[in-house]
Amino acid sequence: MFSRGLWYREWRNMRWMLLGVMILFFLGITLGLMSDADRWNSQKEYYESSEFLKQQKESPEFKTSDEEIQASLTVAYLAIPMYTNFVQDEFVDYMPFMFYFQVEMFFTLIKVSVFILGVLAVIFERYTRANRFTASLPYKRTHIVGVKMVMGIATITLSYLVSMGIGLVYFMSHVPKEYIQLDAPKFWVDIIGGLFTYILIFLVAILIGLLIGSPIAAAFVAFGVMLLPSVLNPTLDNIYNFIWPHGGDKGMSNLLQFEDYVNIFTPFSFESASIGAVIFSIILSMLMVLAILILYKKQHIERSGYLFAFSWVKWPFLVLFSVFVGMVVANMAVADTELGLIGYLSWGIGATIGSFILALYILNKMRGLFQLSKTN
Repeated sequence: MFSRGLWYREWRNMRWMLLGVMILFFLGITLGLMSDADRWNSQKEYYESSEFLKQQKESPEFKTSDEEIQASLTVAYLAIPMYTNFVQDEFVDYMPFMFYFQVEMFFTLIKVSVFILGVLAVIFERYTRANRFTASLPYKRTHIVGVKMVMGIATITLSYLVSMGIGLVYFMSHVPKEYIQLDAPKFWVDIIGGLFTYILIFLVAILIGLLIGSPIAAAFVAFGVMLLPSVLNPTLDNIYNFIWPHGGDKGMSNLLQFEDYVNIFTPFSFESASIGAVIFSIILSMLMVLAILILYKKQHIERSGYLFAFSWVKWPFLVLFSVFVGMVVANMAVADTELGLIGYLSWGIGATIGSFILALYILNKMRGLFQLSKTN
């Protein structure tokens, strides 16, 4: 684990991607926060401009109130909750200043780069001769993958903290202190949760590379994992509305707090300031590290190119894939028709069974579709 040769080899293999991840964190977060600081100042200058004051006098019916102006300039959240139950009372009627760096292109590319970093750590090596070279190295397999994970997680952590730190310092220095009223619990939940989101994405990429032996299939599985919150959250919402149609604000608040546990793969997406989802993401990260160490030790070179790197993966994969398709179909059906709970479940169960049979047929009849020249 502490061999210089091992660390040097992994550094040589991953150095350019590690550098790319660091650059994208800087572009996506640091420059994004700097841009938000400039936008805040532009907004304040506009409110103080003669043009705006003239509009206020000429159109009293569309006049912007002092409370709305004050709220729009107040920095209260790094990521504003979309449900008013989680927002401070003073911001229920008027939305506070909103950070835009989270919706810009470079910020989105951070997720992509972190995933590719995990891909290069295992998947790329599996599909090249490097996999056979690795097997001949005089190091324990757990040490090899341990170094890969340490390098990746350390790069992600340092890049995230440094980029966020520089960006926030710049933002705070360009916005008057009287406008900074951060909700401290929500702020720290977003900061810590955001870090572990990227760590989880990196670990998921490695885990997929260890379980799925085909590059094309691995790409599809990765895409599905990234879509999971967008599919599972509407499913939970629909089931909740069917079972508790009169649950009210309290019930919806509890549901959204639960959905935070699903949103751990999406940075800055927590609704509540509850620390539970953050603790869950930390525990899940540790479990993934343990699973990766075990799977990397048990992998066999002979199965490189197979659809499933381990024969036992086939049935859990088929079940999860079928349930995923069932949720998608049921959500689409309820959006286009007025279904009850029975109809919703019927669509979901029917699509789940149908997709399971279809996937099983494809695996049996078209084995070369998602893999190289080998079959399970």
